[in-house]
Amino acid sequence: MVTLACTPEVSTERGQATTSATALQQEPPPTTERSAPSTPTTGVTTSSSMSTTSTQPAETTTTHGTTTTTPPTTTTVLPLTVAITRYGIPVRVSAISNEGWSVIDPCGDTKTVSKAFPVRNIQVVLDPGHGGKDPGARGPTGLAESELNLKVSLAVSQVLQERDIRTLLTRTGDYYIELDERVALGDAANAAAIVSIHHNAPIAATSNHPGTEVFAQSGDNESARLAGLLHLHVFETLSAVENIEWTSRWDAGALRVVNSQGGDAYSLVRKPQTTNALLEIAYLASPSEGQFLATDDYVQLIAPPIATAIEVFLTTDQTGTPLLQRPRVHNPTGGRRTCPIVDLE
Repeated sequence: MVTLACTPEVSTERGQATTSATALQQEPPPTTERSAPSTPTTGVTTSSSMSTTSTQPAETTTTHGTTTTTPPTTTTVLPLTVAITRYGIPVRVSAISNEGWSVIDPCGDTKTVSKAFPVRNIQVVLDPGHGGKDPGARGPTGLAESELNLKVSLAVSQVLQERDIRTLLTRTGDYYIELDERVALGDAANAAAIVSIHHNAPIAATSNHPGTEVFAQSGDNESARLAGLLHLHVFETLSAVENIEWTSRWDAGALRVVNSQGGDAYSLVRKPQTTNALLEIAYLASPSEGQFLATDDYVQLIAPPIATAIEVFLTTDQTGTPLLQRPRVHNPTGGRRTCPIVDLE
């Protein structure tokens, strides 16, 4: 078994767009002597289904009287699917051949690995925001948002797994993944929903209520329903916590965030073809609530309501907090940045 886990200081994750391990059941990967990125562990369901297979015939050559036969090369071309590498890194897979598996790494580049473990029947993709060189927000204890996002995502994945809901995480350790690759990986899983998990940082007013925000994709009623359910269950849970000085914007809730041209401001909301929502649970950078968010009690408290909101979305037609009619206007800045290479095996 393998267990795979917001506003940045100078981060552009939500700027362009703003995803422990998989909650899948996985064959145990072979051991390796190389060190892997630090990752917790969860279960993964593997698949060996393949699509189109082509074989290049064996070639025989004679050089200086010596005959050499090259074995035939077989390549299996897959419909773009998702797998877990031996280091527990979720990747997209395009083909399998005698030379190995052709996969797309977290930077969006094509790489070859010797072995991977396909996953299937994913119902929900969880996207722990930020990671690696992009820590996101920082709390008063020094806790990085990227670490907290992963912890919460792992805990949510575990709860959903216990409820027989299969999940995939876009990021399973503290490494950077390109925004477009988060989107592509999420869509490749062919799930019913993508939920991007974050914790907030921009300055907002103190409040008697938590400033939970959930961003929905414009024009998608199911995205609005998912956002409403997430807000309802998370807000109600945090509101019951006593002795916390919360932080909130006046327009916090389930809402759309658009740029000056009217399009969704965040690419992790705008670009996925899969129904999605981006959840800002609370303000990590706020002194009082930031102390609380850094505790294990918080992670165990918040995972069940997030999982419940997702389960209700998948199994009913219930709605939650109504989407605010007036969208927030925001123009993110930033562009593609250098992407550090992640060891896949």
